[in-house]
Amino acid sequence: MGSFREYKNFKLGWKPRRRIPIARMLLAFALIYAVYASGAVQKLYRFVEQKYSSFAAMPSYKDVPWREGCAMTSGTAFELKKHMGQCSWILNSPEDVYKLPENSFVRYAASVPGISYPLRVHWGADTSRFWEPRVLGVQTDSSLSWYFYLMTADSSYAWVRPNGCRFPGECPRNPLWGGALPIFSNFDFAGREDLLLKDLFVGIGEAPIYPILPASVLSISKDSLGYVVLLDHGGNLFSRVSGLAEVSPNVKTGRAISQEETLGRLSPSDSSALFLEVLRNGRFVRWDEFYKETHLGDASDVEMFRSKIGL
Repeated sequence: MGSFREYKNFKLGWKPRRRIPIARMLLAFALIYAVYASGAVQKLYRFVEQKYSSFAAMPSYKDVPWREGCAMTSGTAFELKKHMGQCSWILNSPEDVYKLPENSFVRYAASVPGISYPLRVHWGADTSRFWEPRVLGVQTDSSLSWYFYLMTADSSYAWVRPNGCRFPGECPRNPLWGGALPIFSNFDFAGREDLLLKDLFVGIGEAPIYPILPASVLSISKDSLGYVVLLDHGGNLFSRVSGLAEVSPNVKTGRAISQEETLGRLSPSDSSALFLEVLRNGRFVRWDEFYKETHLGDASDVEMFRSKIGL
């Protein structure tokens, strides 16, 4: 007897053909044609084109007179002397720095770590090239710092502080007012061999001595010249100051000191000597060479520049 199989397990050998919804397609084409014929598509295109064109044609603050450009950046404009103009902004938080014009130096100066808010930023420039600043002021409730875009000896330009020192970066100071005895290429070291690896400063008796940069005190000792202080300025830069008649009470081994704190004083005589060794990466560097690396001018150069532009 043959096996029994239910009818439901049998599969048809053919599939029904799908019908194309011709009526629906004709209706859709008719609607598309009606919308196109009404001009709605053309109106939409013109609307988008006009909006895009007006946005693309919107002038930048650099494309309008400097006063208007200042206002576009939420600044306040002032007329200065000798074709100079000023734009000033008030920044209430670090995020406000992005309201300033797109100048990397200005934005950096207005956002250095530790700066307090609210902050006033003053931009000064020739009105014919206003978005190329020549002067920048950064003002807090307790301080006002000015920076000047000064031409250097090699005809390049750099931002400097009022004393002619490059900004940003560390600004070394003379340890003793006046400066070091110049050592020229034909300098006679006979009998003064100690100056081969030291710089000599001469000052009035009891004059204060300062560190060249912020430092940590490594050691304090004494030799035939007086007290000797060895300082670590970081970045493998050290200095050794010798010839001090006394050491300030604030100078102790392991303590960090600023440039404004005195290391000590010279001996009480009409003319006293101070010796300085600047050691960078283990090698002695002449003070004049080290100082000129950062001081691209001096205070008189900056004052002449300020007078020239009418400040």
